[in-house]
Amino acid sequence: MVCLAGCGSGPTPRAAPPPKLPTAVAAPLAARSDEVAQALANGDACRAARLAQQLQQETLASINAGRVPAPFQEHLASATNDLVSRIRCVLPAQPQVHGKHEGREKKRKKEKKKHEEHD
Repeated sequence: MVCLAGCGSGPTPRAAPPPKLPTAVAAPLAARSDEVAQALANGDACRAARLAQQLQQETLASINAGRVPAPFQEHLASATNDLVSRIRCVLPAQPQVHGKHEGREKKRKKEKKKHEEHD
C-alpha cells in the first residue's frame, strides 16, 4: 500500500491584496481637501470651514454608500471630523447701526426744539 502525504509542494496560499480606496472615491475627496488647504493658505478660514464641512459630508456619504472599504472608514471619518473641528471661521465685527441712526434722531430733535423756541 502506498500512502501519499502532502509535503507542501503544491501551490501556497497567497495573502489577499491589501484593500485600496477606489480612485472614483479618492480623487474627489483629495480635490476637496486641496481646496480646503488652498483656502487656508489664502487666509480665508470661513471658506475653508465651508469646504471642510462639504468634505466631511461627501466622506460620510461615500462611507454610507459602501464605496469606502471597511479598513479605511474609521480613519477617513476621523480625519475629516478632526479637520472640521480645527478650522475656526471668525466673522468680522459688524458696525453698530443704531449709533448712526441715533445721531440722526438727536439732530432732528434738536432742530425741532430750535423751531419751537423761535415760534
